[in-house]
This record gives sequence, C-alpha cells and structure tokens, in this order.
Amino acid sequence: MNVYEFQKQLNYSWNDLFKKKEEDKKFIESDIATIKAHNIYFFTINKNSLPGVLLNISNNLNVNSLPKARGWKIIGNNKRIEISVNNIMYADFFIKLMNLILTKIYLKKLTGQKSVKCFLDNLISAKDFFEDDNAPRKLTKESQIGLFGEVYALSKILTKKLTNKDSINSWTGPSKKHDFTTENILLEIKTTTTNSKKINTSSNNQIAPVFDKKLDIIFLQIKMNMDGSSLVDIINNYLTILKDESEILYNDFLIKLAQCNYLDIHTDEYTQKYSVDKANYFEVRDDFPYIKKVEIPDELSDLSITYKIDLEKCEDFRINEEQLINKI
Repeated sequence: MNVYEFQKQLNYSWNDLFKKKEEDKKFIESDIATIKAHNIYFFTINKNSLPGVLLNISNNLNVNSLPKARGWKIIGNNKRIEISVNNIMYADFFIKLMNLILTKIYLKKLTGQKSVKCFLDNLISAKDFFEDDNAPRKLTKESQIGLFGEVYALSKILTKKLTNKDSINSWTGPSKKHDFTTENILLEIKTTTTNSKKINTSSNNQIAPVFDKKLDIIFLQIKMNMDGSSLVDIINNYLTILKDESEILYNDFLIKLAQCNYLDIHTDEYTQKYSVDKANYFEVRDDFPYIKKVEIPDELSDLSITYKIDLEKCEDFRINEEQLINKI
C-alpha cells in the first residue's frame, strides 16, 4: 500500500465511523464506538460526535504524566489510553493532526512502543493549539508575518548548510521557546514589515543562550510586494521540493505547520505578498543587551517579562550571513 492509499484508508475510517453513528443508533449504545485505523490505533467517536484515538501502550508509561490541555481529554490505564477532544471546535484539526501523525508512523514503518512514542511526541507538540479557546482560527497578521519569516529562514538560509531533513528537525518554534535548535546553535527569527529595528521578546529567556549553545538572531525586514510571495506561496514552494525528495519530509513539514495553526481552511485568506528587503544577523554574546536569568530573584521564578531590543544599537554584535551559516 502506498502513502496515498494509506491516507485514503484513514479518511475512509473516519467517514465510516461518523456515517455509522448517524445511520445506526445501536452502533453507539456505549460511551464510545471504535473502528480500527492502523496497527494498534483505533479511531473513536462518542455520543456527541467528538473524535478520539485509542491506542495500546507499554506498562511503564504513566498516563498521569501526560500533559493536560483545555481541548483534549486523556483517560486510560497502563495498557491503553484514549485521547479525545472535549469540544467540537477542535474536531477537524484533531482529525487532520491524527492523520498526519499516523502517516508519519506508516512512512517510517514504526511499530510497538517506538510508534507510541512518535505518536505522543507529535501530539504533545501541538498542545498549545488545544489551549486556545478560539481555535481553530486563522493566523493573525502578526502570526502570518512571523511564520513567513520562519519558513523563509528554514528554506532559504538553513538549507545552505543543513539538509532538508536536518533543517525541518531543527525547527522547534511550534513547541519550544527558540525557533530553531541545531546541533551547534540556537536561532531566533524576528520578522517585521516596518522600518523599526526594535524586536519584541515574548518571554524573559527567549533571547538567551541555553547551556553550552550560543544564540544568534536572524532579523528579516520584509515589505509588501505584489511581485513577491505570499505565506502560502513560500510554503507550497518548499512543499514541492520536499515532495520530490521524500514523502516523510513532506509529511513532517505538514505536521510542523499544523502545530503552528496553519490550516488548509484558512489559506485562501493569506493572500498578501512580501519580499525580503534585508536579512540581518546578530550573535548574542554575554554583553548583548538581554535580561539574564541570574538578574531575576528566585522569588520571582514564575515572572514573565516582555521587552524590546533596539538592534540599531547592537551593531557591535552584527555578523554576516556566511558567518552565521558556518556556525550552524
């Protein structure tokens, strides 16, 4: 079975489950109804048409250790768990994400607990989406610009040094505090459509090295340009490259996009075209202007600080693209 047939099978399983619920009231006399989707995975639906996935797990996995989220419910024991949405507004995204994750497992031919680990890791990476009371909603203009910058950096800058596989694997922005984490360096991408060189930090440790890894900043100044590329354009162009190279990479990139709340239902609205006017690169050394953890008293450990950094006053920290690429 090729990947397209597998994906058709997943869609058929979901459709069949919903169809049987509508046509056969006895089909859902219990709390949930199930249908086998793949290997150890079963799709579920409850009386309120809320979808879920049932899977077998190992005895050493503590269900209570799995993170809680406003939009999902996790129940089970040391043999099997069911993960389901608890609000219909998350249903379509949940089904899309489940199909992408199971496709990844299928393409990588994972079985047993390696399969379960892959499933849970990718689900947990999308946790923030299930914390959003207004999900699914289209990306704000600011989020579109931010995602444009991250995809540009991934596809146009990191790939000058890394393979497509390593570039995608390094993209941790959807789930971590830094946008990219390579073997050697952390990267934070800041993108603006204004002439200002002031960048916002979303937390007190976003512009900060971690352990022995240095942090560099890629600051992209983009402008509206009818001859440029929209967010959809730059994503689809890279998807075309990935599809020609590997179905696994293609699917992995789609999962990362879904974790960023980039959904097909909204792409028709992402029409604004941009071009990169200038790419700036800065290295965060010890004397770079950022708030260091040691400057925050332990009593304020839960404090979240946001502030602006004026890069116009950081010329001493500027590096060129070649220097940055060599560090990656």
